[in-house]
Amino acid sequence: MSGSVALRRGFFSPANQDILSHSSSSYNEHAIMKPLLLSVVLTLAVGLLPSASSAAEEMKTATLCLADHPHKIQVEVAETLPQKARGLMMRESLPEHSGMWFKYDQERPGDAGFWMFATWIPLDIAYLDEDLRIVKIMQMKPCETIIRENCPAYDPGVTYYNALEVNYGYFDHFGIEVGDQLQQCE
Repeated sequence: MSGSVALRRGFFSPANQDILSHSSSSYNEHAIMKPLLLSVVLTLAVGLLPSASSAAEEMKTATLCLADHPHKIQVEVAETLPQKARGLMMRESLPEHSGMWFKYDQERPGDAGFWMFATWIPLDIAYLDEDLRIVKIMQMKPCETIIRENCPAYDPGVTYYNALEVNYGYFDHFGIEVGDQLQQCE
């Protein structure tokens, strides 16, 4: 990743100005060309991602339950790297009692959080231990920049094996808190 960050940051460096325009170009042309070029690159990059509907079709689904919670939570299960990378990006909405369950084969460090790049809806995230017990809950707001490095990371500060994303405010609304344990419904 560090190589790709260096490449992206270095692309607009003074050494690469001749790529963007002729050396006799005015400042205004540079000011127009940079956002235009960035827009084209971002459009191409987003075009390489699977559409939200095709990503959802490929994912398994499951139902999670919680003692004393009156609703079952219908989730898409993100198990592969592309599914996890895509997450809930570019969704316009999420039904009330649904979400995405991110499953990992091994313990994740507390500084390996989630971010909201290209995610249009605010979300709650519960970080879960190996037994699906909630070890941390955070609220995440959409990142409004097209520069993904400017999006904050929501690091839990505790190790985890799973994460569950649901609509913003869901956990507070239903009194779900750290220590509660989810289970896969039968």
